[in-house]
Amino acid sequence: EPLAKASMIWIIGEYAERIDNADELLETFLETFEEEDPAVQLQLLTATVKCFLKNPEDTQDMVQRVLDLATEESDNPDLRDRGFIYWRLLSTDPEAAKMVVLGDKPVIEDDTYKLEPNLLNVLIGQIATLSSVYHKPPEAFVVRAHGRGSAADTGDLSEGIDDDEDEEYEDENDVDEGGEGGVDLLDMGGLNINEPKQVTPSAGLNADLFGGGGNVSQYEPVAKMTKVCTAEKSGGIDIMAGFRQVNSTIKMEIEFSNISSDVPVSNLAIQLNKNAFGLSPASQQIVCNPPISVGGSGRSEVELVVTPAMLIPLPPGQPATPQVQIAIKNIATGKVFYFAVNFTFEALFAPDGALDRTTFIDTWKSIDDKKELYGTVSDLPPSSTDIEQVQNKFKASNVFFIARRPVPNAEGQEVVYFSMKTVTGMEFLAELTFKQGVSACKVCLKTESASYGVLAKLALENLLRN
Repeated sequence: EPLAKASMIWIIGEYAERIDNADELLETFLETFEEEDPAVQLQLLTATVKCFLKNPEDTQDMVQRVLDLATEESDNPDLRDRGFIYWRLLSTDPEAAKMVVLGDKPVIEDDTYKLEPNLLNVLIGQIATLSSVYHKPPEAFVVRAHGRGSAADTGDLSEGIDDDEDEEYEDENDVDEGGEGGVDLLDMGGLNINEPKQVTPSAGLNADLFGGGGNVSQYEPVAKMTKVCTAEKSGGIDIMAGFRQVNSTIKMEIEFSNISSDVPVSNLAIQLNKNAFGLSPASQQIVCNPPISVGGSGRSEVELVVTPAMLIPLPPGQPATPQVQIAIKNIATGKVFYFAVNFTFEALFAPDGALDRTTFIDTWKSIDDKKELYGTVSDLPPSSTDIEQVQNKFKASNVFFIARRPVPNAEGQEVVYFSMKTVTGMEFLAELTFKQGVSACKVCLKTESASYGVLAKLALENLLRN
């Protein structure tokens, strides 16, 4: 059987240093090389090269013979290609040939039960990609195949942006009660009631959600509301939540809809579990004034602050999860309900994230290309293909313009550079490539904060899509 013969040949080549007559055994197979099955020929070629690298004095004629047979006598393209590769390696750099052909094999082990929960959540969202095969997030193995230029011109940073798939996190709204390493979400005692948050009854989609009734810039960030808790789970109250930043303050907007609760919603308390951003409410109390009766709804803004004690430690090499686990207690009924919502990472960007051109270039060059993320955002609205509008939109979310330039020898293409920094001090540098008439944009992001790189890239993609 060809496969059995190929396996035997592999064993001879792999353990040639332990088999006294390995070269003689391979010589026997070489006598019928031209009549053998392609699988056997490929194994003979590789095994002979291995044997030569381990014992070059006695096998030089044999390896020359098999290379001649593979490259000159065979019409099998796979065999010819492998033969030419081995020939080139052996003739130019034998040490490199040893590294390629005799490289250490990874230890076979079962790591099924070694996955961290955060990594498992990411892999579930990547179930149809190579991430689920490698058990690694995409940024751990999708890297550039080439380096950057060393010229001082920012324009050189734009060379060779490749396409990549957009990474997305699974949006899970179910939360275990409590959580390992987190705060006790059931403990609603000791509320800070100095500045209670009041809920204003909603007047529909046309209501002024921002307060004051003044003019709001068309680029001001708007919280993307998501239903996080249904009436069945929260005592007859539907809850929607989202995040944004207003005047350098991180806000969590919550909308309550009384679906079937006989007791009007008047006083609530909120608590956050430990999370990847260190977020916690400045005040835990929410006051609904007037109370929300059945059929009514109201909206509130909860101010969030960054507290080091609320920062959950991240396992090395794993991406931060955007999920924030939350508990809300209805004081009137005593009902506590739990949910999770993905944090909007751009709400964490600080107003002092702008870099000057020289600092940007130096920082970009200092970051290893392995910490680089890239992808393509397609089906963009017209406002996100106009670079001036993109600059204004980004600036409203504290993503700051650095420079722009046309791409050499690529008519209609421009590259734009941006910088951003979180309120916790993490810096991100971005390179966006636009092409005139194309509703898509290539995004390249570099950062030393590798665990948060995916979230920063997703933040830019979300801003472009909105």
